[in-house]
Amino acid sequence: MDDARDLMTLAANADTTNIKANFEAGHMHLLTIGKDRATRYFLRIYRQKPDYRFDLEYWIGKGYQYGLDFDNALKYYLKYQSKLTKNSGYQGPNKVELKEVDRRILECKNGKEFVANPKNYSIINIGSKINSEFDDYAPVLNEKEDEIVFTTRRRDGNINENVADDNLPYEDVFTTKKAGANWSVAKNIGASVNTKFNDSNLALSADSKTLFLYKDEGNGDIYFSDRQADGSWSVPEALPGVINSSFRESSISISRDGKTIYFASDRPGGQGGSDIYMCIKDRKGEWSNAKNLGPSINTDLDEDGPFIDYDGQTLFFSSHGRKGMGGYDIFKSTLVDGKWTEPVNLGWPINGPDDDVFFVVSGNGRRGYYSSAREGGYGDKDLYTITFL
Repeated sequence: MDDARDLMTLAANADTTNIKANFEAGHMHLLTIGKDRATRYFLRIYRQKPDYRFDLEYWIGKGYQYGLDFDNALKYYLKYQSKLTKNSGYQGPNKVELKEVDRRILECKNGKEFVANPKNYSIINIGSKINSEFDDYAPVLNEKEDEIVFTTRRRDGNINENVADDNLPYEDVFTTKKAGANWSVAKNIGASVNTKFNDSNLALSADSKTLFLYKDEGNGDIYFSDRQADGSWSVPEALPGVINSSFRESSISISRDGKTIYFASDRPGGQGGSDIYMCIKDRKGEWSNAKNLGPSINTDLDEDGPFIDYDGQTLFFSSHGRKGMGGYDIFKSTLVDGKWTEPVNLGWPINGPDDDVFFVVSGNGRRGYYSSAREGGYGDKDLYTITFL
């Protein structure tokens, strides 16, 4: 994908009048890195042939949104919204539905508010010992904050020498440990966990003894692996009981005492899309029926990436459907008298117009860790440390 973007960028810059090359260059930027730079290519087309695509104004707005230029994003989204309204019967190609455009307009208005009132966070790239030139994401850590497990698509140390359909290495799970104040060089967690195809981690228990993983089985299921006496990990097994279904289970978090699990699933009967559920372990050590957290947490769009804090009362999660700036935004809710409080957006600069998901907090509550696509990183997605000032 990166190679294709670079080739299209060269072609577009060599001939700024080449409509197709400029659209592909813009489109490839939206799919990879430098999403805000997509606008320059789309605008070249708009100046020459504004009717090249029915939804061209939408794409211009999207590039501006990623660049935090919300005023210009709104300008083009509103142009496209007006076009849709005037052509309400249009069913041709390249149509973005009005509902999606309305959502983008709302995100830009939210973005203006959040950026104007930034939160007091320090966000620092975790460094080259852990991050690579490839995608690194989904960091999880133990309560002591001396071990991180994460997913990567790097070539060095990958179990599989081949590449996936997108010409990038398959996902592998890597780990790093802290010695003093410094993290060690990240290494592959081992062949007992990683296979020849995609393998990704979801959560690590507070005591570092249980690792939860995602497998493509049954549309997507949650597995677990136990740490052995010699430090190695057992071959992953599917979580027993009611958590896995014939639908997709995509993320999980376990409470400090190991008795409550929060997970995301798109099974029927929820609020819509992917929802967050919980299960409690009964006296026999078995997981109870899965309970949807309801409309106080879930929306008609997707929720994912739950993390239950070590206090057992604070839930962090990501949502497409709440007051966000674009993509997934990270929210926080607290359990008070058996009910979840209204989720609060963690704000700018933790959240941005791109996906912000899989956020975890240290045992002392002073730091957070997540993956983000930010300028100046080592690859598309890198791991970052967030210090709450």
